[in-house]
Amino acid sequence: MAVVNFVLQGKGGIGKSLASSLLSQYLLDRRQLVACFDTDPVNTTFAAYDELQATIVEIMDGDVINSRLFDTLIEKLIELPDNAYAVIDSGASTFFPLAAYLAENDIAQFFSDTGHKLVLHTLIAGGQAETDTIQGLNSLLNAFPGTPITIWVNPFFGQILEFSDTHELAKKNEKNGGVIIFLPSYKKETFGHDIETILKSRLTFDQAINSEQINIMAKQRLKIVCKDIWSLFDEAGLINEIQNTGTDS
Repeated sequence: MAVVNFVLQGKGGIGKSLASSLLSQYLLDRRQLVACFDTDPVNTTFAAYDELQATIVEIMDGDVINSRLFDTLIEKLIELPDNAYAVIDSGASTFFPLAAYLAENDIAQFFSDTGHKLVLHTLIAGGQAETDTIQGLNSLLNAFPGTPITIWVNPFFGQILEFSDTHELAKKNEKNGGVIIFLPSYKKETFGHDIETILKSRLTFDQAINSEQINIMAKQRLKIVCKDIWSLFDEAGLINEIQNTGTDS
């Protein structure tokens, strides 16, 4: 059973491509078969990570989903091998039409009928974006009742003041089987600077750690960050969920 991961959020610039790249890197590091797709019509940031080899896929026709183009993407996804993961990064401008299209066409059930599984991912960002991203999560929970969502809490853009694992939406998602990943917060002058450097350069952790352009202590800090985040993903059961699902199929 292949698992199809859609990363969705209506607020721009809050880390969707970061989440997509981290998830892809983690799966590859754990020796999984991964196919990456970038459907952002404005900023193909995910595809800029050369190491991840994300395919750019057009799915929009103006402000609406082009059903012919979207069907082509779905065909690519259902043709994936049973042990594969797909990671699809989407843009802020496609959030509402894409979520609506997925819900209207009951894509979760469709994937299930074809032997695959749909997993939704969204982000809660700190600072001024927190309220908007919480609203985005609420929209997904309403559009996909009963569907588990992986919530990424990203403090990179500011302190998270309202959202926690006791928030009503977090509890609702937990009842659906969803999980929360609280990304670490690092000191900006050292760890934060190193992270920002590789984000701007669109480097994976592996590329950065093996780069001659990055100094030895920066590499050491990036190794620590990578280990921290991978541990969080392990604790969230991302790989175990896939393996268990594959066994059941």
